[in-house]
Amino acid sequence: MAETITAAADRHKKKKVYSIKNTIFRNVFLSVCISTAAAVFAMVAIVFILFGTKVSSDLKNDTVHYAGYMNTLAYTAQRVDFLSDIYDAENDERVTYIAADGTVIYDSDVNVSNLENHLARPEVQEAVAEGVGESHRSSDTVGEQIYYYAVRLDDGTILRGSKPSTVMLETLLILIPAGILLMALVVIVTGTVTRHITARIMQPIYDIDINNIDDDGIYEELLPFFKRIEAENREKEKTEAIRREFSANVSHELKTPLTSISGYAQMITNGMAKPEDVNMFGLKIEREAERLILLINDIIRLSNLDETSGIAEPEEVKLNDVVTDTLSHLEPQIARKEVQVYYSGEDSIIRGTRTLIGELAYNIIDNAIKYNKQGGRIDIYVGRSPGGVDFSVSDTGIGIAEEDIDRIFERFYRVDKSHSKTVGGTGLGLSIVKHVAMVHGADIKVKSKIGEGTTITVTFKEA
Repeated sequence: MAETITAAADRHKKKKVYSIKNTIFRNVFLSVCISTAAAVFAMVAIVFILFGTKVSSDLKNDTVHYAGYMNTLAYTAQRVDFLSDIYDAENDERVTYIAADGTVIYDSDVNVSNLENHLARPEVQEAVAEGVGESHRSSDTVGEQIYYYAVRLDDGTILRGSKPSTVMLETLLILIPAGILLMALVVIVTGTVTRHITARIMQPIYDIDINNIDDDGIYEELLPFFKRIEAENREKEKTEAIRREFSANVSHELKTPLTSISGYAQMITNGMAKPEDVNMFGLKIEREAERLILLINDIIRLSNLDETSGIAEPEEVKLNDVVTDTLSHLEPQIARKEVQVYYSGEDSIIRGTRTLIGELAYNIIDNAIKYNKQGGRIDIYVGRSPGGVDFSVSDTGIGIAEEDIDRIFERFYRVDKSHSKTVGGTGLGLSIVKHVAMVHGADIKVKSKIGEGTTITVTFKEA
């Protein structure tokens, strides 16, 4: 059952994978084909309309021309003979000569004895009234759609010409196969050209080296996308390097206290320790265990902070109260170092997690104590600034070299490794500070000078 669900999920994922090449080809091909089809159909329609217009125009011109000539003939017999001579060879055009009372005198296609009175015909009535008339209707005689044009002669008789719509339909039937053939040709040519165009469009994308992006070889619209991928790859490489270094450092840092604990324990177990030294060895084992626990706790804190992108439920935190509580907890360390602490500040409220902010304050002040001179001074300030709320700690300690300032927030990095052994600590304090500041959206600034001391300022956004 689980395999079936997994297979269905895989198929669902595959359905969402699109091909840029196929998308470009499909869109270009369809666009050109649709545009061409519309153009071909429009051309066929225009030709059909123009041909129909020409057919009706020719019929009008012929009828008017012949009517004009017939006006010069005095006798009906002469007019009939003229029409017989003209229309005997015509196949698609019919002519009817009608008396003023509607009686059909002559018809080129039908025996007049079989024709009824035409005075009621629309085109005849219009010609009688206005001189010319036209209509497009089904013929009662031949039973198909016919176009009629009638002209009144000087003596009141009517000359009517007509042409069936089948002439235009036959033309349309000729145009449609030509249009289909043209469309087929367009589809073949469009497919070939579109495939070539698509390949040329895609080639620069295929040529991209994702690990060495060259701005000159990338489409401007895709450049931000590939730059982001390049940045993500570099970030992954950097993260992987940090992870490897962190793993190595953790192994080393854990190995040191464990080695001490194991060595002292073996000496006690094997009876190598003198009775008067057992308590001292036990005390050293306890201290190394405490150091080990502290290190593990700091590693867990950092791991949790690594997985935190922000504060889920921020609360209002009085920063000055956090600093006061921190100083209270650090009183034993302050007393041992005999440092003078001067604290000034005002009520300042920020939004965040009090516990994390407390750890940030503890680590910064604790470092100011550890790396200070015996009997040195620490100045702490909390208050508003143009950037938000500042938490600033200055000491008169050993200071940090300028080339080391950018690295002090790295995990396990120690500016003075020999001095760090005497002051203790895990080497993760400032890494925790950096991560706490990051999840709170705070900025950190460090100013330091060797032998004169260090100032660390964290600027939070005011609530």
